[in-house]
Amino acid sequence: MKDYSDGAAQDIKDRVSAWMDEFEESQEYLSLSADQKEESSFAIGVFADLMYGYHLETPEEWSEGALRDCCLALLPRKVLAGPEFYGAVEPVLTTFFAFLQRTGRINNAAELTNELKQVAGTMIEDAEDPESWGWAEALLGQAVEDGVD
Repeated sequence: MKDYSDGAAQDIKDRVSAWMDEFEESQEYLSLSADQKEESSFAIGVFADLMYGYHLETPEEWSEGALRDCCLALLPRKVLAGPEFYGAVEPVLTTFFAFLQRTGRINNAAELTNELKQVAGTMIEDAEDPESWGWAEALLGQAVEDGVD
C-alpha cells in the first residue's frame, strides 16, 4: 500500500499545473463557457489535490470510485464555493479528461466522465446543503448568515 508523500503531492501539483497551461490552449477548453473557464483552474487543481490527498491516486490512476467519493463526500465538505463553482465542476472536468485522453496522459476518460455525469447533480445538491458541510464551512456559513463579512 502506498503512503502519502509531500514530494508526490508537489509533483502532481506541478504536472497538473503544466497540463492546465496546455489545456487552456486546447480545443477542449475553447468549448467551455466564460464562467466555466473562470472556474477551471481551481476545479481541476482541487480535484487533483483531493484525489491524491485522500485516495493516493495520481492522475494516471484516477478511478471512478475515488472520483465518486471526491465529488460526493470531499468537495461538498472541503470546498466553500457557490453554485457557479459546483455547476462548472462537471463540464470542466469532462473536458479536462477528454484533453488528457487525447494527449495520451490517461486512458479512462470515458469511464471517469460517465461516473462524473452520474454524480454531478447530487454533488451540487450536497454542496448547497449545510448538513453536508465540514465544520469550517458550516462555521463560515453561519457567520455569513449572521451578517459577518
